[in-house]
Amino acid sequence: MIDRIVVLMLAALFLFSGIDKILHFSGFLDALRNYVVLPRWAAPYVGPPVVATELMIGIGLLLKVWRRPAALTAAIAMGLFTVALLANYFFGSRGICGCWFTITLASSSELHILQNLVFGGLAAMVWWEERGAPKAPAIPVSPDSAPPATA
Repeated sequence: MIDRIVVLMLAALFLFSGIDKILHFSGFLDALRNYVVLPRWAAPYVGPPVVATELMIGIGLLLKVWRRPAALTAAIAMGLFTVALLANYFFGSRGICGCWFTITLASSSELHILQNLVFGGLAAMVWWEERGAPKAPAIPVSPDSAPPATA
């Protein structure tokens, strides 16, 4: 039950984030221009793949067949976002992160970095739980091949 809640929460997070970035795309590009790990001119080229990735992660988490690769992609994405936030926190202007225009305009803070680590950890947990146990090949057992009974 808890694993389903985590999957739904992560899917909602990525879908909302991607849709929010579409609705505030110029603001998102401005936020990307303030990241110290990215040249200012690269923002229009990096923005669309980020949005597409977030939307694909959100959809993938909802579909059982795509859940595992989506969860791994989510964990990697959260790791990359966290590195970018850390770089801005220590070396940047600490401008807005570009994550939640509709709710809040967060900046690179300790709490935001911790939040990303938690979400990345949850995504990694979903990926790990979705790996499935390898199935042993079925070995037919006939009465002739059964081990002798011990007395």
